[in-house]
Amino acid sequence: MVTVDRRLPALLALIALVTVIALVGLLPTSLACFLMYVACRAWRKPPRGRTARRVTVAISAVVLIGLPILAIEACDRQMLLDRVPQPLQVAAVEYRLEESWGLGFMPGDNETGFVVYRLTGQSAKWARDQGSRLGGRLPGGTAQWHRTPVGDTGDERWYPHDDTLQMKGAAPGSLHSPSIAEYLGRYGFFISIEKKRATEADQAIQAGGSFYAYARGGRVTIVDPARGKVYFAYAG
Repeated sequence: MVTVDRRLPALLALIALVTVIALVGLLPTSLACFLMYVACRAWRKPPRGRTARRVTVAISAVVLIGLPILAIEACDRQMLLDRVPQPLQVAAVEYRLEESWGLGFMPGDNETGFVVYRLTGQSAKWARDQGSRLGGRLPGGTAQWHRTPVGDTGDERWYPHDDTLQMKGAAPGSLHSPSIAEYLGRYGFFISIEKKRATEADQAIQAGGSFYAYARGGRVTIVDPARGKVYFAYAG
């Protein structure tokens, strides 16, 4: 009787996936090498019309290399802004720190990030004017947006280490306050965010007046009307 290792199909699928990703990743490099080869051949042609050819080659190289870079930056910028709930508008990204552990494209990679957005003056004023109704005016409404302060000591997202034997006998309310640093480091993949930024976010989640909402991938968005800012954090 022949025994078949059930892990073999999964291993073959993983190898196939890595191979496809590697081939796709080599396409831009191959294209760049081909363009460099063509440019060098054109550059070394006989003197007749050499100046015009060199200008054409230089412009083409700038366009072919620059446009993809600009496109990638534009997509990254749009993805960054899409994290802020409508109808809030962003004036500037004040702070951004995102790190990844792993290959960066495989399932199971660990990622941790923290971004601070400054709202436009009009958006900040609108958010403050809503007061306690703000949660109902954001996408998802009050079913998704919760008022601060974050006070549930049983929520492992904010208190990942309070279920130890030493903490189980602690009285309600006797535990430490939630912090953005502990939220980000709950899986052990820490990032060193600026102390000033961490303090601002902590004040927003520990006091009243702000709203926060969870999303997939260990993400949380905190709207801080008092400071006119939005904090976006994830750990997953």
